[in-house]
Amino acid sequence: MIMLVTALLISGGASAVLISEWGDALRVVQINERASSDKDDVSVALAGDPAMVAYNTTASTITLYFVNTGKFDLDAANYEVLINGDAPTSSSATVQPSGTDWNPGYLLAITLSNNSWSFSDGDDVSVYFIGVSERVNGYTHSAVADAEVRLNAFA
Repeated sequence: MIMLVTALLISGGASAVLISEWGDALRVVQINERASSDKDDVSVALAGDPAMVAYNTTASTITLYFVNTGKFDLDAANYEVLINGDAPTSSSATVQPSGTDWNPGYLLAITLSNNSWSFSDGDDVSVYFIGVSERVNGYTHSAVADAEVRLNAFA
């Protein structure tokens, strides 16, 4: 009888530990699922007519517009844009219409410059954009857009 009671106490203690660990594992899975579902709600796209992208030949600048198509704010200061695979020498960005927060539906106007660019009117260039979201439930997520655009050169 003592052996039976001892076995029941040990198995009861072991099951309590297992149930506790199972609960912890379930919480981790739920947190990761929530982060994964939030990632699907972070996105960006090229805005405007891709066949009419402004290229100033005098200043060697390209002006691009990106729209936040997701459900969460994006970081307007933390991004990278590549033109034909090369980074510009400088860039500046403004959020329209707010000027500060890149909320869903808002535009980010980016002016890129590089004095080594020698594009002509009608040239097609490849644009690659990567940015990150503001913190969403403790995580940041990336947003990517790529497109081929035609430059509309002016002096």
